[in-house]
Amino acid sequence: MNKTLTYALLVFLAGSSYGFIVPAIKIAESIDIHAADFLPLQYLMAFLLMTGLTMLKRIKLPTPRELAKLACVGILTACTSLCYYRAVALLPSAVALTLLFQFVWIGIILNAITQRRLPGRTTVIAVIIVLVGTVLAAGIFDMSIASLNPAGIAFGLGSAVFYSLFLFVSGRISSDYAVPLRTTMLSLGGFITTTAMNPGFVSVVLDNELTWPVALVMSFLGIIIPTSLISLASPKLDASVVTIMASSELPVGVLAAWVIVADTPTPAALAGVILVLAGIVYNQWPALKGILRKNQAS
Repeated sequence: MNKTLTYALLVFLAGSSYGFIVPAIKIAESIDIHAADFLPLQYLMAFLLMTGLTMLKRIKLPTPRELAKLACVGILTACTSLCYYRAVALLPSAVALTLLFQFVWIGIILNAITQRRLPGRTTVIAVIIVLVGTVLAAGIFDMSIASLNPAGIAFGLGSAVFYSLFLFVSGRISSDYAVPLRTTMLSLGGFITTTAMNPGFVSVVLDNELTWPVALVMSFLGIIIPTSLISLASPKLDASVVTIMASSELPVGVLAAWVIVADTPTPAALAGVILVLAGIVYNQWPALKGILRKNQAS
């Protein structure tokens, strides 16, 4: 398989892992476990698990300055989570998801500025398809914009900015660092950030033992799996490709909510899911076409 397509599929899987977060949060809230309380714990669990893996693999540690640089990436993921969870609390989840997905065009613009070149026609068309699909899938046309909480909108847009920065920075951290080490330090940075924002989480998790398994599941869905895959694949891809492939979070999230928590999507939402997937396929069509030609030739 084409290496570019392989790495793109890894980012697709990373976005898909994020897609399971919303139904997981809904299940947690149904048993009175709230995201603000288990968020620091999920980063702590991810840090401990990945530290153990780093030690087992005997990965050589870089300088403290380089470790600090890796930990700073965790600040971006933590801020994404903090803003997004707050937006979900203040807005309908569909609106919060729509605002988060503004990372698609923010990431493209960020890449264009740093690379000092305009995105290609394929990328622009793919972004338009993905954004139209996002609006449909989120059901934004069924709501009154005037009734939305302004603070919630600000938090939602903040989550988009931080997520686009995370995707952008992940591709620029030296791929010389082993993935377990990068995920370990990212988890540490995220734990420090989320703990600073909610230092009282310790008393909550000690009072409710169900918080621990929830945090463990979320550490895999929201940290270990997606950030490890993105850390592995993003240095090998153009930032625009990473941004578009990570859009898999939306269709997977809609379908997961449908299957897991019986949140049935509207026909418009299903059409939006199809459009998002179409935008992803369109963006990767040149690589897919090359593989098909190679298979036919053999």
